Amino acid sequence: MSKHQKGLLLAMAGPVFWGLNSIAVKILLELGINSEWFATFRLLTAGVLILIFAYFTEGSAIFKPFHHRQSLIQLLVFSIVGMLSIQYAYIMAIHFGNAATATVLQFTNPIMIVIFLALAHRRWPRHQDVISIFMAVIGTFLLATHGHIGELAMSNLALAWGLITAVATVFYTLLPQKLIDEFGAVSISGWAMFIAGIFANFIHPAWQNVPTFTPKISSLLIFSIVLGTAFAYMIFIQSLAWISPTTASTLGAIEPLIATILTVVLFHVDFGWIDFLGALLIISTVFIQALKPKNQLENKFT
Repeated sequence: MSKHQKGLLLAMAGPVFWGLNSIAVKILLELGINSEWFATFRLLTAGVLILIFAYFTEGSAIFKPFHHRQSLIQLLVFSIVGMLSIQYAYIMAIHFGNAATATVLQFTNPIMIVIFLALAHRRWPRHQDVISIFMAVIGTFLLATHGHIGELAMSNLALAWGLITAVATVFYTLLPQKLIDEFGAVSISGWAMFIAGIFANFIHPAWQNVPTFTPKISSLLIFSIVLGTAFAYMIFIQSLAWISPTTASTLGAIEPLIATILTVVLFHVDFGWIDFLGALLIISTVFIQALKPKNQLENKFT
């Protein structure tokens, strides 16, 4: 199996676990778990687990990012701007809304990448970019309002945190490229989560609002932290070393589909045809972004 094929496989597997994890998170929150405590605890625990695995496979090499000032700064920026922001915002989006809308809104991130790169390179977006932006705006409008102008179908906080999650995903996707190339995905994931967890303690300490660990809560926490967080993020970051962010985002369409279906089935959330249309428009933008213009080489990020 080539590296490209491995990248495709990992880019599909990660979103599957993310989709399942979003449901586990929603169940945990409905069981009374404090969302801010959960964000801190999950980052710290997942980070430690990944670093332990990385140490047994790479040894003292996992400390290499700390040997150079530039790589250390890059790691700190990725940990806070990328890892902490996406983890915290996503949990809050689920807390104030549901897993389906949180994941679909997060999926507007490829459009944000397009806008960011267009501004950074001072060039007009391609025709397919303009179409994607238009579809994403319409899709978000339909999802947020059920098609009724001036009337939100979700809380302001659910919409805001969902869009913040999308912005955070942009940084999470673009920031670690050089770090991954130089130090590998496993150790970078572990350090980013652990460092993000340390900073999350300033938002909500892990020793406050600790829940009672019943068998149900414990099993859901184990699934969310081990498979839905540590394993899923690790393999997604590794996929970025072998395929482009655009390709990874395209295959990530699996995540909102799983989250939406399970949210409707398990939580009986009212997800009508307008909502499905809005979700479809948003998800379709990723496939449009994956199209390569004729007579034009593929840009790594677009």
